[in-house]
Amino acid sequence: MQSWRIVVLVLVLSSISLPVLAADWQRIEAINSYLTNQQPQQGGVNIGLPLVAEDGSAVPLKITFSGELADDEYIDTIRVFASNNPNTEVIDFELSAAIPRTELSTRIRLRESQTLFVVAKSNLDNYWIASRDIRVTVSGCLMAGDVETTATGMSQPRVALPRSATPGEAAEIRTMINHPMETGFRDDGQGGTLAENLVESLEVSQAGEVLLTVGFHTGTSANPFVGFYLDQFSDLSFTWTDQQAERITETR
Repeated sequence: MQSWRIVVLVLVLSSISLPVLAADWQRIEAINSYLTNQQPQQGGVNIGLPLVAEDGSAVPLKITFSGELADDEYIDTIRVFASNNPNTEVIDFELSAAIPRTELSTRIRLRESQTLFVVAKSNLDNYWIASRDIRVTVSGCLMAGDVETTATGMSQPRVALPRSATPGEAAEIRTMINHPMETGFRDDGQGGTLAENLVESLEVSQAGEVLLTVGFHTGTSANPFVGFYLDQFSDLSFTWTDQQAERITETR
């Protein structure tokens, strides 16, 4: 009696797809290529992600860093990878020393239930890695997004500044632009696929100094959205660039 129970338990366990752990980042080719021979630390990177996403085309993501840094050290790069997306790279952030707080928000596309990895790098070339598992009900790579649009290019850039900002105190700035962010994986209804069409980057500068650069991939949701923190709010410029090298700039 006991032996058959053990056999059943082994069969059940073998049928369960175990999540990819942060320590298993070596299995992800894109992360290996990025880190080369670096050994990232675990801990310090916090990933805000729902346990279950009913709509994989627009999954909210928040990234914060709470690890210890040296006096002259700051986080200058954050990269997001999705283990089971068609393209592993999701979104990249490059931060200057002028960013007072490492807390970033966006919306991403996920094809299926999988593990999301976030890698943070400091200006002193120290690395941290974290992972979170998420269950996806409907694939986000095959959907147009939560807002259907017939537009094919960028339009209506928007910037939301904090309503009661105090210079010297960090507060969130949010920005978004209308764009379908076509992944290149969706059926065109004629036996082919719709061509890839993406916003490639967002550059935020202040008085000519670049503060933040965001690189978008097919894992970014339609109508790209980014939230970040600043402690000075004057003379800001937000420049969006698409794959056709067209640009739209919004100033505040």
